Amino acid sequence: MTKRPPAVRLACWLLWFMVGAGLLVCVLVVVQRDELGSVWSPMQVGDSTVQPVEFVPVILVLYGVIACLALTLVALFRAGLNWARHSLAAISAGVVVMAIATVRTNPPTLVDGISIAAAVVAAVTLVFLWHPQSRDYVRSFSPRALREAAAQEAAQEAAQEAAQGAAEAAAEGAEQPVEASATEAPADS
Repeated sequence: MTKRPPAVRLACWLLWFMVGAGLLVCVLVVVQRDELGSVWSPMQVGDSTVQPVEFVPVILVLYGVIACLALTLVALFRAGLNWARHSLAAISAGVVVMAIATVRTNPPTLVDGISIAAAVVAAVTLVFLWHPQSRDYVRSFSPRALREAAAQEAAQEAAQEAAQGAAEAAAEGAEQPVEASATEAPADS
């Protein structure tokens, strides 16, 4: 099995950290739902019948889906699938966009700080997902690379068998003249 380069290991750790931090954000959203509701719900004007938006269930379901998807993709990325790396990069880019959008709504200070931290971690994760070591790692698992490795291994095995066969033939050839000369000597006399 190919050893994972440092960029791949670090990208995986950052992705796991983002999933854990997302859980913390969900807890924070549930705890501060009233403060966030005043920021994220439409303002009531006059005798409007617009109801405040209930965003907590939406955020919890969204987190659950994205977290399960990200953890599955991390496992597939560690197994060397390039499309999983692309998908994780899209999720990380989405975290950056969502963090920027959250900061623009003027949320409470704690949510604001966590959003900025999430954007930074996601941007760093993108760097390691697109690092040349990560690219080379997933390329080593491409079908073409696996076929080439199998062909190379088969060629080495064939060369070893040929060398072993030549050594055996040489050993038999060295024994054969001795026996032949012993049988030919009495015939000449």
